[in-house]
Amino acid sequence: MNAVSREHSRHAVWLAVNSEYGDRLTEITREHVALAKSLIMDRESLSDSDRGIYSARIVQLRQERDAIIQQFEEK
Repeated sequence: MNAVSREHSRHAVWLAVNSEYGDRLTEITREHVALAKSLIMDRESLSDSDRGIYSARIVQLRQERDAIIQQFEEK
């Protein structure tokens, strides 16, 4: 089971993706995946500072995603 399913209902995710926020959720997903991939693939070449910046940005993206989806819980 993935993190989104545990935190939000599938129905809320579906509603959010198919709303005016759908494009933003796609952007969030793409940026999150790119940052996570870089943290994994480039771990040795990234400075501690860069890893911290990437990790902090991932947290921000997750919070934005969760705030958007939360608007659609129990609608």
